[in-house]
Amino acid sequence: MATAASLPLGARFKPRGIFEDDWAARPSKERPWPVILIHGTCDTKGIWEILGIQLRADGWAVFAPDYGNRATQPLPQSSQQLGAYIEAVLEVTGAEKAILIGHSQGGLLARYWMRIDGGADHVRHLICISSPNHGTTQGGIASRLVRGPRQESVMRSIIDSWFGPAGMEQIVGSETLLAVNRDGDLEPGVSYTCIATRSDAVVVPPETCFLDPRHAPEGTVRNIYVQDFDRRAVVLHEDMPMDKRVHAIVRTLLEQIN
Repeated sequence: MATAASLPLGARFKPRGIFEDDWAARPSKERPWPVILIHGTCDTKGIWEILGIQLRADGWAVFAPDYGNRATQPLPQSSQQLGAYIEAVLEVTGAEKAILIGHSQGGLLARYWMRIDGGADHVRHLICISSPNHGTTQGGIASRLVRGPRQESVMRSIIDSWFGPAGMEQIVGSETLLAVNRDGDLEPGVSYTCIATRSDAVVVPPETCFLDPRHAPEGTVRNIYVQDFDRRAVVLHEDMPMDKRVHAIVRTLLEQIN
């Protein structure tokens, strides 16, 4: 078990919010899929406190795992944990498929599990919230400062120290990203929504979140910005799971899944 001193620096901060699973929750005829919320790097499932309350009030059976030493472990290890959790939710609820909602690494991890670990048959819809589906740059918005081998080495050391092994796996060109996106972005039978923010300083450029809808049936993928609904909105990457505008988008999207 990891101690605070052994965690990457970014995972040592006090968790934001509190979320507890209700294993007595069951899907209904109107809401036949459990909703599983997947947090991002250095966070915990507590970030879903407000959205979880809202979705439960809407009638959804909602669950959320913690995984990977606050999502700092290598994605293959975290994927095994996520997969076991999803299978447990499906077993307990009796559902055949789930709706997954992932923030940042959470969305990418869901795609990794579907593509590499064969979980796609258990997913009805995936919502990616500011996920680095095609990778972010070293340093995010400060990447213009990384112009040579020395700067790259320094930035890699910073990323490892703050975000653990999972950090570099989310950088453009990583083996993890190449594996997840090889042969196309999508899985047969799964529909997708990707929600990005134009004011993202972590996932850069923010449209790296978007998935390629080509060669898929119409309506399979929806790529949107928060600013499509509120053009003056300034929503930071780390605030997306707790932003009321994002919550409104997610709740509306869930009503449209059939």
